[in-house]
Amino acid sequence: MKKTKLILILTVVFLLTGLSSCDLFVNFFGTTIDERIDAFNDDAKDGKYSSLYKHFHSDTEERDEMKNDSTYWDSWPMASDNYFDTYSVSGDEVDGKMDSGQDFDVKMKRDGLDYMMYQLTIDGGFKVRKIE
Repeated sequence: MKKTKLILILTVVFLLTGLSSCDLFVNFFGTTIDERIDAFNDDAKDGKYSSLYKHFHSDTEERDEMKNDSTYWDSWPMASDNYFDTYSVSGDEVDGKMDSGQDFDVKMKRDGLDYMMYQLTIDGGFKVRKIE
């Protein structure tokens, strides 16, 4: 009987260890601020502008425009191969520099387990903001 319990425990430990390293559990624990910023940056670098709205909280003022207007991101600094280069996280805010040297600031907000962007400022000018 002890041998059966030991095998059962080892099997459970093995499964949990194996599964915790796969993508199955990525969203199980939510999306961190770093993961959200990196995912936004990756989508922008890959030219997936129509997906960028997914990184913004549902109460972001221009989220529907981002989703439905295919030209929304055309005039943004990111449209010209200019992406988030370095950044630091303090609380729910992210400050950093883009490849061009422009400063950016992102305010984040939890939505369930996930952190979502709700305000993005580039070089002091509001680009996307939260509904007030």
